[in-house]
Amino acid sequence: MSGDDRRLRARWSAVPLTLCVLFGICPNAGAQTSAETPPHLDSVTVEAARHRELVVQQAKAFVSHIAPKPYDTSMARWQTVAPICPLVAGLPRDDGEYILTRVSGIAAAAGAPLAPEHCKPNFYIVFSATPDALLKAWNRRDVYMFGDETEQGGGKIRKFLNSKSPIRVWYNAELFSDEGTPLGNRVGGDREWRANLRARATRLVFNETRDLTSALVMIDAPRAQGVNFGQLAAYIALVGLAEVRPDADQADAPTILHLFSSSGAERPAGLSRWDQAFLKALYHTEHTDRQQLEEIKTAVAAEIAPR
Repeated sequence: MSGDDRRLRARWSAVPLTLCVLFGICPNAGAQTSAETPPHLDSVTVEAARHRELVVQQAKAFVSHIAPKPYDTSMARWQTVAPICPLVAGLPRDDGEYILTRVSGIAAAAGAPLAPEHCKPNFYIVFSATPDALLKAWNRRDVYMFGDETEQGGGKIRKFLNSKSPIRVWYNAELFSDEGTPLGNRVGGDREWRANLRARATRLVFNETRDLTSALVMIDAPRAQGVNFGQLAAYIALVGLAEVRPDADQADAPTILHLFSSSGAERPAGLSRWDQAFLKALYHTEHTDRQQLEEIKTAVAAEIAPR
């Protein structure tokens, strides 16, 4: 049985449109062409341009919806100083290896940094039939599970712990200097804060970047039934390689994020071109550029609707 055909079972033993349709220029079957019909050709050209502009707007809106961007820092992504070291738990070995291979392949294709073998895990992909109990026990055992809880906020942590989503994701991120080193702590009076002692006076770039240092993707096996491991791996890769808002309104954008809001044959089979373009743009734009989000939008639009 292939990985794409494997599905989560009750006992969980293992827990696009074509371009011609997109641009409205598909010829009718048996249609005759003629050099004597320039008005028709002009009409097709104008219609194609209008459709391209519509797709560009939709692609940019897609990025805006899924990408939470703090006002005063960069978008979070994995960096070479803390490369991705994924670990899959809660599945039989063969199924876990399948998920690991697919996620790692997607990361490599996007340009995300992968750690060598025998690394210390920092990207946890966990399947469980009782995720709530597991997370609460994990939180009691690991006080650093949610990073700096004073920065994350108790409300955000409780929302994650009590989520009923089939897949929930938690990100831990740190501020790094533009040279790739973690910011130090400064103490003054009764306060302690992160400080960049080598910051430059500029409004063109960020003096520090927000980089992912660990992530936890928890799959609620009973709630995730009905999808295969290929679909799960694609979803896990998107939400694990980039800090995104999985529950944001995606409208009609073709994305794997529709996996649990669709059913049956309407469910996406894997990463869409839009998803792939977003990940590629995230890892190939300048991380310190204050216009990074706009650059990602432009890159995604160019990939989806080239001129």
